[in-house]
Amino acid sequence: MARNSATSDKPQKKLTASTDNIVEKNPPKNKTTWAAGPTSAKLSADNTIVAFRTDESVNDMLRGIAADLRVDICVSGTVTDLVAVPAFMIIVNPQSLNDDDTKELFQLFSFLQETGDPRSFCILFTSAPPFKIPKTVRKFMISTPSTLDYEYLKLKILSKRSSSRRHEKQHRDYDRRVFRLLKMLNVLKSEGGLHVEDMCHEFGVSRKTVKRDIDLWNILGEAIEYDRNKKAYVLVCPEGLYGTLKGLKPPK
Repeated sequence: MARNSATSDKPQKKLTASTDNIVEKNPPKNKTTWAAGPTSAKLSADNTIVAFRTDESVNDMLRGIAADLRVDICVSGTVTDLVAVPAFMIIVNPQSLNDDDTKELFQLFSFLQETGDPRSFCILFTSAPPFKIPKTVRKFMISTPSTLDYEYLKLKILSKRSSSRRHEKQHRDYDRRVFRLLKMLNVLKSEGGLHVEDMCHEFGVSRKTVKRDIDLWNILGEAIEYDRNKKAYVLVCPEGLYGTLKGLKPPK
């Protein structure tokens, strides 16, 4: 969600709360980047904020915060970007919403109720919205202060980004462990034995981690024992509780 404007001899385009796409070609490294639409594919959800029709005073604060925290900002005038652009926070100017915009915003609320996670995503209104927020969506909301200042905004962005990154890391760690467990079971069934050193090398984990995984499979009902002759772990009952697992691909 975010990119900056062109840096040539021409005067820089001023940010406004219009629906124009604002894109900076080749922005300096680690600087605020302003963009919308086509460039959103380059953005990372755990480092991007969507600013929806925010006024110039908020944009000025976001420029400074983006430079301090190295976050990407997408300035958008299109409600669909609130769903389409990956982000950990959206900042909305509620006074800019017309009836159609509000209806689309409530579609976002419905989406959040079904699939959203407040640990990795939040919404901040720059002022009190002229409509009632559904109870089921309030957990995604950051309280709107009477005066939105730089320090408050920076603190909330830093806090939510940290929370989002922790949550994403937990998901990635969980996915990797699930893949490792399934791969171990597949090796036990297809090769007749599992060597701890092979798993350590393949997944970059310690012997203790592999043995904990074996213990977990035993708890789940797969009888796995160490065979001194093969010098490997084997399934006592080759059929096990699960069939051979084919086509495993490591999580990204």
